[in-house]
Amino acid sequence: MSDTILVTVSRDELAKLLEDAVSKAVALAAENSQELWTASDVANHYGVSVRTVNAWAKQPGRLPPRQGRGWCRGEVLRWGRERPHACAGIGGAR
Repeated sequence: MSDTILVTVSRDELAKLLEDAVSKAVALAAENSQELWTASDVANHYGVSVRTVNAWAKQPGRLPPRQGRGWCRGEVLRWGRERPHACAGIGGAR
């Protein structure tokens, strides 16, 4: 026997639910890809200069640990999601 459940949400609530789901799916795909981002990639993501990213790399806790010559894309995305205060005031974080 199957039960039918009807859920009513507003257009804005649905848009937010879909945005959150897509964001999680993108983050999961990034984490599984193990793609490495250069300082330029991180700078483009946050809308800052490469010089700024290099300065952040020297500040403990500002970015996730470097993996060799770059940062794992999934780690950068998860880091920003889990530490919004660390990304506060950053221009174009996506």
